[in-house]
Amino acid sequence: MPVSIRYTAADGKHSERTLHPYGLVAHSGRWYVTGADPAIGGDRTFRLDRIASARTLPGSFDPPDGPDPAQQVLTGLATAPYRHEVILRIRGTAERIHTRLPVGAAIVTESPDWSRVELRAQRLDWLPAVLASLDLPFVVEKPDELRGLVEALADRLTQSARRGPASTTQLRTGEWDLR
Repeated sequence: MPVSIRYTAADGKHSERTLHPYGLVAHSGRWYVTGADPAIGGDRTFRLDRIASARTLPGSFDPPDGPDPAQQVLTGLATAPYRHEVILRIRGTAERIHTRLPVGAAIVTESPDWSRVELRAQRLDWLPAVLASLDLPFVVEKPDELRGLVEALADRLTQSARRGPASTTQLRTGEWDLR
């Protein structure tokens, strides 16, 4: 049965939508509903906590055979509009890459040598440490800003590795400069 929902998008805009729901998915502590949106002629995913109200509408519809609601939610999350579009090449399998970049965060396209990784992010500051934790060779295709953040992390790690052990007195008195 179709439903009418009042929805608040991530940018704060309010809308009223008609939805033909066919999937309810829990992911990372949030609930999502997937369905056909007749106004756009395609499928949509909505976060349940952003739905202010819902009411049933007269009529019925047949749920589609094709889309898997869980996969639709994960793909929607990975391709949602964020401030930064990130494209990487990582020498590793999708399985290994997804240990640090979950399916809901990144789309991984495997190839024999280098996998292509696409993700969206509001901020980039968390990504260099995640890439380092993969312990796999990688190339930042875009954005250039991420390359600078990776270099800065590498410099800080190199400086830390070159320091000798400090005594408790040196740490307490600031004699051992940690900058």
